[in-house]
Amino acid sequence: MASKIPYNKVFDVFKAGRESGKSAEETVSVLILLGDDADQDHIASLCDGFLAEKVGGLVSVRPLSDPTAPDAPYDIAVLVPGSDDEDLKRAVAQLASRGTPCAIIVRSSVDSYDFSYLGYQDFEPATIAATDGEVLLERLAQWIIGATDKHRAFAANFSFIRPVEVRSLITSCAIQNATVGAINLIPGSDLPIMTTNQAKLALDIAAAYGKGLTASRLPEMAGVVGAGFAYRALARTLLGLIPGVGWALRAGLGYAGTVATGNAIKARFEASRHSSESTDTALAVRTESIEKR
Repeated sequence: MASKIPYNKVFDVFKAGRESGKSAEETVSVLILLGDDADQDHIASLCDGFLAEKVGGLVSVRPLSDPTAPDAPYDIAVLVPGSDDEDLKRAVAQLASRGTPCAIIVRSSVDSYDFSYLGYQDFEPATIAATDGEVLLERLAQWIIGATDKHRAFAANFSFIRPVEVRSLITSCAIQNATVGAINLIPGSDLPIMTTNQAKLALDIAAAYGKGLTASRLPEMAGVVGAGFAYRALARTLLGLIPGVGWALRAGLGYAGTVATGNAIKARFEASRHSSESTDTALAVRTESIEKR
């Protein structure tokens, strides 16, 4: 009986799923400011990365020299400076006055800036150094996840942010389930909690991919519940073979099982996404072929 999933837990899961879906639907606004002679590779990487997949992803690209550029409210600002430091200083000062998190893209960590003279104690622009476009987007994604509370919506809108957000979700849930396994006092009582956490994780990952709470999420839920029982059966077997280390085994399986389940869910969404992209490409090619006839 202890292994059954209480109905109130199911309600909690779907309530959390609705909230996660709503957070993914939030509008996010990005300001990109480019110096007159800014690095072209950095510009190309940012243009590729900030292609919004949803209507809620708003991106404004302006010259760094435009004195009015930071005036509107933005969730984040990304600056690619050129050789004119005065434009950069003015823009950062305006962003600081509005409390807008901003990141300055440079090619080397040697290229750093000191804005302590602005006097804003809770404001410090991030400096992101990278020469490779993939590395740049990875580091920028990590900064965005930490700099804003709209990280779920950012992940839903911009695919380069998604892996970092999903990895963070999986790690956080795995740590929770490892803790649950380690402090379990009543045999079997850990399974409903772990399975609930993993079900919420599945819905959080779905939201990060811009997918809401619908009947199509049922396969993920069924897979999570099935995996939970499988890991529990494995734990019981190992406990019988290696007595005296139950807490460590439960913690280890709670962590590893959650990571495996989370990565399996991620792989499912990635496969679905690539399949959709292939279909869109095929339709575009077919349409072009028809139009040429």
